[in-house]
Amino acid sequence: MKKIYLFIILFLFLIITTQHSAKEILIYADSINYDSQNNIIGKGNVKIISDNEVIMSDLIIINEKTNKITLPINFSYKDNINNYYFGTSGEFSKNFENGIINNVKMLLNDGSRIVGKKAFKTGKIDLINKGVYSPCSSKIQIKNFICPIWQIEAEKILHDRKQLFLYQKHAKMRVLNLPVFYLPYMVS
Repeated sequence: MKKIYLFIILFLFLIITTQHSAKEILIYADSINYDSQNNIIGKGNVKIISDNEVIMSDLIIINEKTNKITLPINFSYKDNINNYYFGTSGEFSKNFENGIINNVKMLLNDGSRIVGKKAFKTGKIDLINKGVYSPCSSKIQIKNFICPIWQIEAEKILHDRKQLFLYQKHAKMRVLNLPVFYLPYMVS
């Protein structure tokens, strides 16, 4: 009877310890240093990899106290479902769950694109301010401007990566860069 209790306790211990494992991140860079506040500073071809997610830039600052990754210059981020985000600067939580991306350009895994002023990433949701969405990869040149054949401009775009929906507020559809119609709210 003692052997059965001992086996059950050992089994429960193994289950509990394996479920609480920390999410491991790997950092690659040409040089990695610490500053006076013990922030990790990676310079030159920096990559942070966690599971299937990757952040790349030439300068990354990791604050161990706040668990924030600061990206002061151009960077790219690939999420675990192969959506690519490009920004001029930004900030992510250390587990990549939350983020802020300035001057965002997104290439979604279905080939569609979203461009906006600022994006807020929270879990499986992206909120893009002053964004433009286009599923169309075809482009046409009008004078000195290259634009997709059709696109949707919106004040706010909510991109749900799990449900694969786009919710758009104050949406304007443009064809050959000419406004065609306006909708206060649109779901696609």
